[in-house]
Amino acid sequence: MPTVIFVHGTGVREPAFSTLFRQVATRLRERRPGYRIVPCYWGEVAGARLWRGGASIPDYETARGPEPLADDEDLALWSLLHQDPLWELRTLALAGAGDEELPPNVMLPGDELDDRIRRTEITDDLTAPFSADAVRAARTAVTGDAAYHAALAAASSSLGPTRTAVARAIVAYTVVDQPAMPDAETRDRLVTALTDAFGGTDKAVRDVLLSPVRGLALRIATDRVRRRRGSITDAAYPAAGDVLLYQARGDRIRAAIAERISAVDGPVVLITHSLGGIAAVDLLVSQPSPTVELLVTVGSQAPFLYEIGALWSLPHDAGLPAHMPAWLNVYDERDMLSYLGNGPFGDRVRDVRVDSGQPFPASHSAYWSNRHVWDAIVERLP
Repeated sequence: MPTVIFVHGTGVREPAFSTLFRQVATRLRERRPGYRIVPCYWGEVAGARLWRGGASIPDYETARGPEPLADDEDLALWSLLHQDPLWELRTLALAGAGDEELPPNVMLPGDELDDRIRRTEITDDLTAPFSADAVRAARTAVTGDAAYHAALAAASSSLGPTRTAVARAIVAYTVVDQPAMPDAETRDRLVTALTDAFGGTDKAVRDVLLSPVRGLALRIATDRVRRRRGSITDAAYPAAGDVLLYQARGDRIRAAIAERISAVDGPVVLITHSLGGIAAVDLLVSQPSPTVELLVTVGSQAPFLYEIGALWSLPHDAGLPAHMPAWLNVYDERDMLSYLGNGPFGDRVRDVRVDSGQPFPASHSAYWSNRHVWDAIVERLP
């Protein structure tokens, strides 16, 4: 009876690996009680680590401040605006104008502001160093969106926060198309210029930044990066580091897999995830492993790397070698890091589509509790 070797993906370390392996082993034994399953925990022996104790990271030991600073909140707001220039306007629209009563036959504050924004002359002197054409195009995009009209409809007679939110939205639209992102001082200078042109700040900058919009931005973006850089690095570097390490010195990870294969008797099935699948493909392509009867890649990028010419073991114009074992590739269309094997490799790879019902990136780690994944694997076990 074959031995199943489980090869994990990028960024996995203890205690997470033991938890993951128990889950995989339990699922397999529920369906094939007699199969032996062993771990290949390459993250410990061959994965990325901070060999100098974080010496390259500014303030590594102290960058764990729990309290947000003012610039943290500004960064949080701009982080959201870079993704959605209308985010602040949408939030102001949801907040509403409250119970303010206006005299009859008086122009609504939002209509007054809309008229001022549209009539403002956008010149190169006003927008420098940005192109006036780019800023005018951004104004057209903002004023043509339903979020803009909703925010103006909800505006109170104190128009300062809405003026500044519109100015920031226009600037966010402008800078996103710049070949080089401007520094914060240049960006904020344009915000101030537009806000003044739209009728003045009326303490708008501080009012809006001290409003719930600012706090909400911080909670959503959680952008206390500078003060938390050490802890963020600890959490993030194994995943990104493993990918970079594999591209530079992937032989260490491949050697760990090869050592595990050679340590077991009889036929072998490799069940691999993500980067573990890339390393397994490279290993099996580059050197025959007669004991391996089945390769299972789950959420793998190996086919994509092959197609773009970046797979270490195989150029894009070469086919799989004859000694390559049977290959089952499991993918989820919701997982943006999973790819089709049959497309680039033809009938040498059998693809099975599953659906975790999870959004990305959760979908990339949701395979092991999905019964359809195990249906596909068990069906192919020798």
